[in-house]
Amino acid sequence: MRNGIWLMTAAAVLLAGQALAQTAGDNQPEAEVIKIYDENTLTPDDIRACLKTDQDIVAMEAQLADYEKTLAGFQQEIRDLAADLDRRRKQIDGTDAKAVDAYNKRVDRHGAMIDRYNTRFLPTLAERRSKLNAAIDTYNTDCADKAYFEEDWLAAVEEMGIEDPRAQAGGGK
Repeated sequence: MRNGIWLMTAAAVLLAGQALAQTAGDNQPEAEVIKIYDENTLTPDDIRACLKTDQDIVAMEAQLADYEKTLAGFQQEIRDLAADLDRRRKQIDGTDAKAVDAYNKRVDRHGAMIDRYNTRFLPTLAERRSKLNAAIDTYNTDCADKAYFEEDWLAAVEEMGIEDPRAQAGGGK
């Protein structure tokens, strides 16, 4: 019986000791986080640059979509004029000089539209796509798959006055 009392007393002392240890641990100051930035960890300046690049990419994508929509409209105008020329060619009186002249002016307009599309619109489209791809490449090289400290990220987002662009907040160290 004495062994049983001793075991119960020892158990009570151990449990009390654990409770004191947990209580004492709760009053301890939190451990200081030491931030180490390496080539795979974004600094606060890197985070701001990445956020700016991300904003630039979003803007370029919107501008490119608008430009492509404009080009699609211009292409439709070219197709409509080509269909109109085909219809008029079949109906034209080749002996009527005014009708032939009017038709030729439409042909010239159609040719000028095609030239404008090929010499101005397409190179501009290629340039805009190239700039967008370069920005994406820069982002992928400098920002994607890099670690960061959550508090640095949140501070940068707040400093820039933007919404957190991550699909879900909380992706840092």
